[in-house]
Amino acid sequence: MRNSIEVMSYKDTASAHLHQHTQIVLPLSGRLILDVDNTQQAVTFGQACFISAGLAHTHLALEDNHCLVLNALPIWDSKIESDASFVELSPQAQAYLPFLSSLTDDKVNTLKTHQALNLLAHLLPIPQEKIIKADTRLAIAKQRLDYYYEKSWHLSELAEEAHLSPSQLSVLFKRHLGMTPKQYLLQRRLREAKVWLSSTNKSLDEIAQEIGMSNASALVRSFSKQYHMTPGYYRANLPH
Repeated sequence: MRNSIEVMSYKDTASAHLHQHTQIVLPLSGRLILDVDNTQQAVTFGQACFISAGLAHTHLALEDNHCLVLNALPIWDSKIESDASFVELSPQAQAYLPFLSSLTDDKVNTLKTHQALNLLAHLLPIPQEKIIKADTRLAIAKQRLDYYYEKSWHLSELAEEAHLSPSQLSVLFKRHLGMTPKQYLLQRRLREAKVWLSSTNKSLDEIAQEIGMSNASALVRSFSKQYHMTPGYYRANLPH
């Protein structure tokens, strides 16, 4: 993990990449072009770029620049996501940047750094109700998959149900559950397959149809990968 607060200059171009942590880029001087999840914009002092964990991004530096880079905003990483990657900073947030930059020289006072980043979270243009809504909207999406697991869900359709963009929904699933919506749905279906295997004599094709999988072969393949045994072996070795 990189330092929580860094001051750096971007050079030339970078290949698309992603991080497992939130990153916020705040130019202090110069101009930088950033591309986040295929949305591109030039940023200068007074603007910020939010890069949520798991979002592909790259940069293009055509001139000298000096940027404050935050790799850990406590409230962000656990509870909220951004509606937009590029935002305008308030005068209060702009005035706070020199102080944050000075903390790069303070290597030992982690409490001071943590408190400073928590304060910044309240200065950034993120409505505080989003702290609650992020968890609520994730719960909505999970509920849809839990109750309607047999349905053929498209990511865009599930995101619309939760009032999120597809990329936001994917970020929330990865951040809170460590998996994509597609992976979560598959695990839900396989748990249901176990119920059918243990409580009925239905064939694998019939069970696959009940849980929304295409056929018995798909069920066997996914079940074996998840549980390291075939559905037939699982059924045959149930305790009596």
